[in-house]
Amino acid sequence: MWLISAAGCAVIAFLLAWPVPDALVAAEWTRRRPRAAIGLWQAVGLVGGMSAIGALVLLGLAPLGRAWDLLNLAALVLAALLFSWLTGVLATSAIRIERDLRRQRIAIDLLARREAGGLRVLEHPEPLAYCLPGPHPRIVITDGVIAALPPEELAAVLAHERAHAEGRHELVVQPFVAWQSALPFLPPARRATAAVAELVEMLADDAAAAATSRLTVARALARVGAGRPPGNASPVGTGPSKAGATGGADTAPASLMARVRRLT
Repeated sequence: MWLISAAGCAVIAFLLAWPVPDALVAAEWTRRRPRAAIGLWQAVGLVGGMSAIGALVLLGLAPLGRAWDLLNLAALVLAALLFSWLTGVLATSAIRIERDLRRQRIAIDLLARREAGGLRVLEHPEPLAYCLPGPHPRIVITDGVIAALPPEELAAVLAHERAHAEGRHELVVQPFVAWQSALPFLPPARRATAAVAELVEMLADDAAAAATSRLTVARALARVGAGRPPGNASPVGTGPSKAGATGGADTAPASLMARVRRLT
């Protein structure tokens, strides 16, 4: 029974580490229901990690012989090492990201002018709008984005970034960044991070659409595009979004165009 349970946990861990993430990345319904899809991704990551550790624990406790032997001990040691590795990477990743974000918030406070509502405006011609998340977030835009967008589309961009700040979306993406760091040899870990980052952008798009309109958000996305400001170290998709210099929909990345299409 012990060995059967260990084998079952190992199978679940394998399925949740490879084929299930690949299927989720390819699924179309996730773009229609990003909140539910994020919940499912979180469950996949949590259950997958617990199953891998559980398989080793069950193998360590299994009565493999007449007496407890070295294989049992090795399995329990591996379980402890895996647990320590995963939690350690999660903790160090969170500390590193918050440290980098704190430095960026300090720099923005020094370089940008303050506007109403805690908005920070940088004197820069490139259209750029992003959120520096955290307990005391900063919504940052440039003079370029103010010049590039009409008032209703600028309001949609600001609503999008405020949704990131209020929803603490960096806390959603950060565990997947840690998973990718802990398992860099596992391609689904990279795809999971990118998928969850895109889903939190869709959540923010939906919040902005509720504050303005879906067509307004789609027009703003098509005009300003999406990306990351140079040197930004925050988790992928937690807020930094910037306009390309041209901002045309024809040159926008495929993920951005998918977001525009779901809004129209």
